[in-house]
Amino acid sequence: MNANVGGVVPLSTVDWHGKSSVVVFLNGCPFRCGYCHNYDLLTKSNPTDLELVKKRIMESKPYVSAVVFLGGEPLMQEDAVLEIAAFAKENNLLVGIHTNGFYPETAAALIEKNLADKFFIDIKAPLEIEIYEKTVGAKNEKMIERIQETLRLADGSAAELEIKTTVFPESVGTKDQIEEISKWMNENIKQKQKLTYVLQQGKGGNSDDPVFQKMTFLSPEEMDELAEIALRNLKNTAVFTQTDEDGRVLKE
Repeated sequence: MNANVGGVVPLSTVDWHGKSSVVVFLNGCPFRCGYCHNYDLLTKSNPTDLELVKKRIMESKPYVSAVVFLGGEPLMQEDAVLEIAAFAKENNLLVGIHTNGFYPETAAALIEKNLADKFFIDIKAPLEIEIYEKTVGAKNEKMIERIQETLRLADGSAAELEIKTTVFPESVGTKDQIEEISKWMNENIKQKQKLTYVLQQGKGGNSDDPVFQKMTFLSPEEMDELAEIALRNLKNTAVFTQTDEDGRVLKE
C-alpha cells in the first residue's frame, strides 16, 4: 500500500511526553491554520510504500516504545494509519495519534481495533462554528459536530487523552477562549482521571503567515495566567503549560 508520507523521525522525546517515539508524518490537512508550523505538509504529495515506513519503524524499535502519528492531519489517511498502527501493535509498540479531530470515522476504527493507546487532540478555539472556521481558515458546517464526536469517542475509549490549545497574544487562546474551552471540557469530558490539558506557547516564527510571524511569544507569566483560568474549571485534571523557556510544567 502507498500513502502520502511527509517523513519519518527515527527518535523523538517531545511528541509523547515521557516516552521515546518514532514519528510518522502524513501529508494533507482539511484546515489552513495561519500559525501551522508544518504548513509544507498540508498540500505536499509524496506517495510512499508503507513497507518503507515499516522498515524505518523496525530500525528505531530498539530505542523507542511508541509510534506517533503527526501531520498534516494523519487521520485523513485511514487505511495507512490502520495498517501502520496494527504493525506497531504487532511489534509491541504503543500508538499515539495527534489529530485535529475532523475524522471521527478513523478514530472510531482505531478504537474498535484497539490500535490507539493515546489521542492528542487539538482544540484550537471555543467549539463554536464561526470562531473555529476563522481560526482554522476553512469552512465546513459539520466541523464542530465532527470534532466533538472525535472527543466523545476518545473520552469513551480505554486510550489516554491529551487535549492541547496553542496560544498567541490577543489572537488564539485568549483568556476568554481558554475560559470557554475549559468549561466545555469540564462539562463534556467524562473520564477526567485520564485527561491532560496542555497550553502550548505558540511559535509564529515557524509559520508561513506574516501576521503570525511577527507575533511575540506569550511569556511564562502570561501562560501561568491562562493555566489558572483552566484550573478553575478543571479541578480534577492535570493542566500543563509548555514554553520554550521552561519546557512542560505541571500547574496546580
